[in-house]
Amino acid sequence: MLPLDLPFSVLRATLTAREEVRLPPFPGSKLEGAFGRALYNLACTQPQRDTCVGCPLRSICPYGLSYAPLLPPEVGASSLATPPRPVIFRVAYGAEQVIKAGESLTFGLVVVGVALPQLPYMLAALREVGEQGIGRTGGRLELDEVVSVQPYTGQEVTLLRGGDLSVHLTPLLMRPADLPAISAARIRLHLRSPLHIKHGGVMAEDIQFTVLVRALQRRISNLEQVHGGRRSLGADFGALPEQARNIQTTYQYLRPASQLRKGRRPGEKTSIEGVMGTLEYVGDFTPFASLLRLGEQLGVGKWAHFGAGLYDIEELP
Repeated sequence: MLPLDLPFSVLRATLTAREEVRLPPFPGSKLEGAFGRALYNLACTQPQRDTCVGCPLRSICPYGLSYAPLLPPEVGASSLATPPRPVIFRVAYGAEQVIKAGESLTFGLVVVGVALPQLPYMLAALREVGEQGIGRTGGRLELDEVVSVQPYTGQEVTLLRGGDLSVHLTPLLMRPADLPAISAARIRLHLRSPLHIKHGGVMAEDIQFTVLVRALQRRISNLEQVHGGRRSLGADFGALPEQARNIQTTYQYLRPASQLRKGRRPGEKTSIEGVMGTLEYVGDFTPFASLLRLGEQLGVGKWAHFGAGLYDIEELP
């Protein structure tokens, strides 16, 4: 098991549409983009700059921490070219959504490590997201509430509610040691959004357990080394994949899933591609439980920061 120091909080935001809102089948990129713009408008003290590069406040700015994180000196650039973001949207993939006036939009948000002290800015940004409008028609919404949740016990703490000016800034904090064990010898993973894992330089369409474990190690250790306590620096990353060879893949039902999204330049479009479906594995999951549970909350693979690579674990008899 990897040594990890990675605190995080799982939030649930609910907004009510003031006017019709149209969202694509996988709305995570829309929400993440709107949240980023709102956070930038609230936090940036040097808007005349075109980029965060060179800004003396980048390491303490709520926007810089979340959308342009710096690599700590201990983490070599050669080992991690693109730092992961410490704010993760949890939005399932489905059909195109049309949210009519008066109807609700609910989504999850996970805040990791060093970004947790920036929670006041993030709550304000969530309120601003609705005011700016989102989706194809730019429909506006009103923030109803933001709740901190413990997904495995059902415990909840309300952080912000509607027009109430009082804000509760102590979310429920989770750590790897707090995550439930996996006692079953057979598990089923339900992929809730497109999973894009590279194996052999291409997107994996055969998700053997070793492939999944390697991807989880990359994802979680990158987050921990950039935004957590960096206990995984220098860890043996070959031990768990070697143990993973003892886990059998007994069933796979996977189908391709993709969606076009706007690029950074006008008229540019990129494609979000992955697989969705069901995976079943058999074996002793004790050494992998923390990684699997962390992936369940933080996602895995490409585009995980706006909701790709989400899965639920079902323990089977």
